Amino acid sequence: MSSIALTQGAVQALLRGDEVSNPVLQCLSFKKVQGPNIERIKLALSDGVHSFGTVMLGTNLNHLVNDGTLDANSIVRLTHYQSPKMVQNGKKVIICLSLEVVQSGNEVGERIGDPVNYAQASANDARAVQNEILRPNQNRMPASAMQSPKPTGKMPFGGKGDAPTTPGGTQTRVMPIGSLTPYQNKWAIRARVTQKGAMREWKNARGEGKLFSFTVLDDSGDIKVTCFKEEADKFFSMVEVGKVFCIANATLKPANPQYNSTTHDYEMTLRRDTVITLSEDDDAKLVPKIQYNFKKISELGNHVNTLVDTIGILKSAEDLSSVMIRSQNREAKVRKINLVDESNAEIQVTLWGQEAEKFTSEESAVVVLKSAKVSDFGGCSMSTIGSTTVTINPDIPEAFSLKQWYETGGKSQATQVLTTGSGGGGNMAANWKTLADIKTENLGTKEKPDYITVKATVLYCKKENILYQACPNDQCNKKVVDLQNGSYRCEKCNSESPNFKYRVILNMHMADEFDSTWVTCFQDQAEILLNMTAQQLGDLKDSNEQEYEAALKSVDFKSYFFKLRVKSDKFNDEERTRVTIMNVSPMSNVDYIKKLTTDIDKLMNL
Repeated sequence: MSSIALTQGAVQALLRGDEVSNPVLQCLSFKKVQGPNIERIKLALSDGVHSFGTVMLGTNLNHLVNDGTLDANSIVRLTHYQSPKMVQNGKKVIICLSLEVVQSGNEVGERIGDPVNYAQASANDARAVQNEILRPNQNRMPASAMQSPKPTGKMPFGGKGDAPTTPGGTQTRVMPIGSLTPYQNKWAIRARVTQKGAMREWKNARGEGKLFSFTVLDDSGDIKVTCFKEEADKFFSMVEVGKVFCIANATLKPANPQYNSTTHDYEMTLRRDTVITLSEDDDAKLVPKIQYNFKKISELGNHVNTLVDTIGILKSAEDLSSVMIRSQNREAKVRKINLVDESNAEIQVTLWGQEAEKFTSEESAVVVLKSAKVSDFGGCSMSTIGSTTVTINPDIPEAFSLKQWYETGGKSQATQVLTTGSGGGGNMAANWKTLADIKTENLGTKEKPDYITVKATVLYCKKENILYQACPNDQCNKKVVDLQNGSYRCEKCNSESPNFKYRVILNMHMADEFDSTWVTCFQDQAEILLNMTAQQLGDLKDSNEQEYEAALKSVDFKSYFFKLRVKSDKFNDEERTRVTIMNVSPMSNVDYIKKLTTDIDKLMNL
């Protein structure tokens, strides 16, 4: 039995909206509620007399339940919570943002008192009063005495009375973002803008227009807000990152996690009657600033097609370039950068548009990406979208910690490169494996291919059937048919031409210290290996067989760094593993020594 006294009358006071300083309550039970994007936990609390089961833990406190710190019968002290809000079915919900576990459930061992559900007790009291009023032979209270008490002037959550009003002039309730659901009406939020996307145009079968989105945050959570057409023009210049606004009269719909990195189950769309006002009072200063949910670079492969926050050291950055987006018939600015972090992983990030143009930073700077998209292009890569925020050298603890790691040895460690074709100017350090690992680890047997880097030696290159005559069109590599009349026909282009171009596909046998395997090498990487073009190789085959064979033997018994794609498929009901060279680089002793040094360090720490 616990010797700690519960705060008597706390449940009634909390549900009534009265301020109770650090109430001590007992946790009777908890329930995990799985939302579309994140798990929420609901508590049932008691003051020994009354209980209620509508306390929602802030997601930052979920770990207390998951690791067993907070369990049934625990004594807790609520140190930060928000006033109750009416939600669906008329229930009042309290959002708990911070609490202290005073005594564990095992130590308490039992339920304190004989608490009854407050809502049920209130209903019973109401029925008793009604029965008393309907009883004919009793003195009744005068009607004037039964009138509702006058308003006290106390404002709901939000403090000052600066909440937006409806078009009719009725002031709306300021509610925490974490408690918003589509079943409420006449609500408002006071929140800080943490990120803002660029204005974008859209066009589809239903029409065309423009839109932009931004994210807002208060101490209960964050939510994405989107404006379309007239609302986009109306609010784009008003919304500024870092400022606090009150927003009223908007529509909520389920969040799409593919384009939404917030923790909220819903996202907000502004309407014609939406009201946004700047909040600059003392309460606005209490609204928290931008929050990050960083993912390690080594973990990003588990978050493909989602938006994530990540932080890394800038290892390399390409110059600004332009690409043509054919689907939209427009030119776009693009810049590719490579980031590394203390998980010894490296990823390529593609910056688009304004983020690409304004990006200026030296190597080893700390780069923070907020709501960047992860894709499986090139293995695993990231790119910015309209709502992505890129920050250089932010003043946050994670940035200082990462910088310290890099300066005290991180820069000299080999990294696992997640993006095929990246690697910071030729550095081929990546997901190092041996050829034996292809079999022992069953690489390539999953739904997606595996990408690995090996140091291997070419043993033999086949000389038969490695060249074919292809369509001379730059946009077509289809094999042509020799019409035996001096012309060559491409079935894909439905055209004939007096010439063709050679294409090459090498089949090579390679080995390392542990195993050997056959690999396929297509045109681009084959030309790098042979140090000549496919056309030059084809001309040699037609004119000088000995030089042709010598060119193929020139790669024998030479070692390279290879980035390989490993994928299993079925042919005639027989499963086989295909290994394809995605990238080849001359062997760098410096990079390989880094890799071996890292391996030794890992073995010493076992």
